[in-house]
Amino acid sequence: AISESEIYLRLRGKGWELAKLAITGNEEYLVSSKRQSGKHRVSLRDELENNTWITTSFRLIEIAPASIQFEVDRIISKQVFIKANLSVNFKESFGIASDINVIPDKIEISGSENQLTGIDTIFTERKEFKDLSEPVNETLQLVKIVGVNYSAEKCKVEFDVQKIVDKSYDDISVEIRNVPQSKELILFPDKISVVLKGGINKLGKLTKDSISAYVDFWEVLRNEEEGIEPKIKIPSNTLLIDVKPKKLEYVIKQY
Repeated sequence: AISESEIYLRLRGKGWELAKLAITGNEEYLVSSKRQSGKHRVSLRDELENNTWITTSFRLIEIAPASIQFEVDRIISKQVFIKANLSVNFKESFGIASDINVIPDKIEISGSENQLTGIDTIFTERKEFKDLSEPVNETLQLVKIVGVNYSAEKCKVEFDVQKIVDKSYDDISVEIRNVPQSKELILFPDKISVVLKGGINKLGKLTKDSISAYVDFWEVLRNEEEGIEPKIKIPSNTLLIDVKPKKLEYVIKQY
């Protein structure tokens, strides 16, 4: 942090030298922290030796403010995640059929320790996609944070878009878990059918073996209702629409 970001200088010198200085463009007035962290207060006149562009040909008439205050913090680096800032809508009957992949998904940032403490995510510029019906592969700029350096300035965002349909998968065996040796759990029926919603290409590649179903013996034992609902695990980027039957009858045998 610095108390002033700009200062006013009035110099006296030969006309052509002043003109040359004006043509050169904006100069930076450098001050030294003496390689020490913490808070500093310095007289700007005392910093002339750090600014070689103000040669002995010039005479300093005025400098304002006379002094500035600034704080020097330790520089650190860390890895943070990149998050895509997207607004997405699709053509009718189309939808997302994959994870949103950000490449790279992390970058290294560096800056003052105090500033970086509260940063764990860097966002992309906001991007709006309308009426999507095709996969997306887009390069996006990262939103800059003043005073923070990035190892990369861009990232790639990819995700699949497909026609969204429903598909049924039959004869999925229901696994029985955690049955004690002295007992037996019998399910009626022991197979189910499920309906998934998802991308047409993705669902077309799935089989009943892509879906798992199970009941836990101890949940059955605690169950006070008629029948037990099986737990169902489905592939990513699909949605469970229906299960038949929703509940299974059961018998517990003791040996």
